[in-house]
Amino acid sequence: MSKVWFITGTSTGFGRQFVEQLLQTDNKIIATARNIEAIADFKLKSPDNVHIVALDVTNRDQIQSAVQESIEIFGRIDIVVNNAGYGLFGMLEEYTDDQIRKQFDVNVFGMLDVIRATLPVFKKQKSGHYVNISSFLGTWSIPPYSIYAATKFAVEGFSKSMAVELAGFGIKTTIVEPSVYATEFFGHALQQTERKPEYASVYEAYNQGVSSMKIGDPAKGVKAIIEMINSENPPIHFPVGSFASYSIRDSFAKRIEEIAAWEKLSLDAD
Repeated sequence: MSKVWFITGTSTGFGRQFVEQLLQTDNKIIATARNIEAIADFKLKSPDNVHIVALDVTNRDQIQSAVQESIEIFGRIDIVVNNAGYGLFGMLEEYTDDQIRKQFDVNVFGMLDVIRATLPVFKKQKSGHYVNISSFLGTWSIPPYSIYAATKFAVEGFSKSMAVELAGFGIKTTIVEPSVYATEFFGHALQQTERKPEYASVYEAYNQGVSSMKIGDPAKGVKAIIEMINSENPPIHFPVGSFASYSIRDSFAKRIEEIAAWEKLSLDAD
């Protein structure tokens, strides 16, 4: 059965892959991006199945307009993929106030505004699926991604709650936690701080770790996500890629070990 997908941030990376792969099906797609020229090719490839909309997720008026256009064109929205976002690279004290606020405005508040704009549509339909793109760094964190990780921890937090809140309306929620993929995350989309020399050793350790990391193929990652979305009972959490699965598992195991090690003192606090 054909479904209507509303996808943010489709000019590059996972967002573009979603559209490219869905174009091979009979699904309908609302493809959004800040620069509509960057996604004009989608409309040329499939004029009947794709509607492109200029959308900056920090602009509430644009969000409302995009949702309204979607309903006018296709009559409904079945799946919202909250993909828009970017990375911020640096040590905690290196970030400027503007960098921190912008990171949260896009990665957290922008996603929340898309959810709040589309929720009346889902509730009226008594169906829908939110796919909120987080990261493996939404479950554990490393320098130099403290603020980026904080935004993804926030996405995880409200998404887990909304999954329960909205289930009674027939609305599903999935948090997607990708590994490191060959997207623009490490390219022009990654914003960086002005480095302080005293953190040189930490940056060096990070570079050594990244150099040995397996970089995933975005096409394979998105193919797995689409298969998950189309499954009969999609999960609340979906790590994508081996590094995400193994590192999240390892992080949670260490957390449980730490709780056990300090449990006696903790229980004495009752």
